[in-house]
Amino acid sequence: MDSDINSFWLTAKGIGPRLSDGQGAERTMWATAVNLMGWIDVAVGARTVNVHVNPMVVSEMVVALLPEALKCASEGHRITINLISADTRPVSVCFADTDAAVNYLEASVRYRRGSNGRPSIDEILRGFDQDTEVQQAQAAAPIASVSDSGRSISSIERAMISAEALAVRLRTAEWLDADGRYRRRLADELPNDAPDMVLFAMHSLGWAAIERPWPHAGTDLRAILPTRIVIDPHGLEPATVDRLVELCMLWSDSAKPLSLAWWDGATWESEYGHPEQVADRIRHLVTARQYAQFPTTIQSIAIEPEHLPNDVAAHHRDLIARAVRTWWAYGGNGDNGSGLIEALEREGGRTARAKLVELDQDNQFRIAAYEGGDHGCWDEIASEMMVGKRLIDAPDRRLGRRVELDVQTAVRRGSPLVHRCTGVLLTNGGPSTFDWVRLSLPLYRSTHPTPRSVLTICMV
Repeated sequence: MDSDINSFWLTAKGIGPRLSDGQGAERTMWATAVNLMGWIDVAVGARTVNVHVNPMVVSEMVVALLPEALKCASEGHRITINLISADTRPVSVCFADTDAAVNYLEASVRYRRGSNGRPSIDEILRGFDQDTEVQQAQAAAPIASVSDSGRSISSIERAMISAEALAVRLRTAEWLDADGRYRRRLADELPNDAPDMVLFAMHSLGWAAIERPWPHAGTDLRAILPTRIVIDPHGLEPATVDRLVELCMLWSDSAKPLSLAWWDGATWESEYGHPEQVADRIRHLVTARQYAQFPTTIQSIAIEPEHLPNDVAAHHRDLIARAVRTWWAYGGNGDNGSGLIEALEREGGRTARAKLVELDQDNQFRIAAYEGGDHGCWDEIASEMMVGKRLIDAPDRRLGRRVELDVQTAVRRGSPLVHRCTGVLLTNGGPSTFDWVRLSLPLYRSTHPTPRSVLTICMV
């Protein structure tokens, strides 16, 4: 790149030194500045000025500083606006006039984000909405519970995409663990900082992410007001709440607002205000949602038993085929004495993790019979102790929630269904990523026209 010492980074505080040109080993630093911090990279060459900006991340405050910053740097130069985005190819447009270049950038930012509907995940996580002034602090307010009824599959998919985007951003965050202790990096305590481990730490372990400008990362949390706190109030542990509140009190002397992003069970919400308001808000969210439906980070894809992908292990494919043939041979008759369950056990059901679940009078699935199988993954509980428990009362309640959702799908279908699953589970040796296959066999009873019990066979 043809640049000299006049090149710079433009931040909310003004012009700063350009510490990376985005080449070689410095690529990560440059990408962090442009794609995460929302800074503008201005590379001044002999004849051109190259402006690199991510329109989905950059704030209006930084864009507003660009005309003044370009006055001296762009004299006698052509200006190229390079729009950088994670999901599209870069767009480069060259201008001979500074005003025209800035006007194009401002219009591109407005167009990329859109003027209608909910803000993008980048806007939400940045902590500012389009129609809200930075100086206005949002007071704490009660939140209505979110209902699952009527939620479309497209909204669920959008939530998953948002979660993935968030997980990538938080790989560089700092953390408070379930005991309120500081963790510089996620990988300091957990096996890695991959996106699935980020979501596992937040949703399953109850950790809180703290985002600060990278020059301050690793310094005393009490000294620097962060740009954002990210939490899942459903799983946040009391020690973590106490530590966050304590830090907010220490940050209360700052005149700047503090952004709070939190998971409502369906989407990411964003608020900001004075640190004391954020502390009150965190307390309220945790109290209001401690009994609410909690999310699951386990991904599960429904598959027809006869259309299993080729990468399913051969012995698992064989067990599924035998079990499905047996189910059809008995017509799915699960009445006592029909012999179906005994036949499924003879086909290999006892060697895998299997359980019989039944709907109770409150339409909640409870475990009627349980077999741990030959593969131990976590702190095992005696089979007889599992009987009578709801699925969501299992040791890993988020795993229980995922099983419950899959079982409900099989009941509505009324015939055998396979789910291909992947996710992080808390094992005896710590968090580990697993891939497994679960076969759900709905059982019909003569006393009810639709299935009210399901036998599941899980193959790890």
